[in-house]
Amino acid sequence: MSLTLASSLLTALVSGIFALTILWRWWQRRRAHQLAWGIGMLMYFTGALSQVVLTRTWSATFFALWYWCGALMVAPWLGQGTVYLLVRRGNIARNLQMALLLVAVMTLPWSLWLTPFESGAWQPDTDLTLIFRDIMPQGRGTVRFFSPVMNIWGTIALVGGAIWSARLFRRKQIMRDRVYGNWLIAAGGLLPALGGTLIRLGDPSWKYMADLAGVVLIFAGFLLATRPAPQEP
Repeated sequence: MSLTLASSLLTALVSGIFALTILWRWWQRRRAHQLAWGIGMLMYFTGALSQVVLTRTWSATFFALWYWCGALMVAPWLGQGTVYLLVRRGNIARNLQMALLLVAVMTLPWSLWLTPFESGAWQPDTDLTLIFRDIMPQGRGTVRFFSPVMNIWGTIALVGGAIWSARLFRRKQIMRDRVYGNWLIAAGGLLPALGGTLIRLGDPSWKYMADLAGVVLIFAGFLLATRPAPQEP
């Protein structure tokens, strides 16, 4: 089993469990931030599952989902969850979500049906980060120009919000679990972004491990930050 396949399988497993966990909490409590994070984790899972499929066989549908989920949707949906937690005044969070939904609805069919793919560039067990530019060249009716904007916005919201929350709880000397949990979420949000930056700089070697380590850290941080506070004796 290749490292790409193994890390993709583990990433799909962890992100799938995370998605089910947080969506179950949303079903019980109906909090907007939980739904946004749940959608983000479903995107994470779908992207990782698509990687698994694409290591074995070519599929235009799974390639489109791999790119649309991983490069366009994961970071902004996770960031949207953080925005709902931190921005309580007015309709700012709701308006940002409407804009995100508009981009999602516009780019999904564009990715699935309107983007030309060069399937001949695909090879079994080939690292997608090495060949995706050949499969989906820039400037030929693709959605690639959305990727930097969506990832930068989502990463700033997720990582920046987690750091701000950690510093706030630390300054108030309360809820130590939330301090550590938010630091883990911030670190987990940075790792996939770092992997994507290295791809643009010509070094894709950390991409799959960064995705796996990122979702593990975010999941651990979420569980720690949402753990009930111990009761006073």
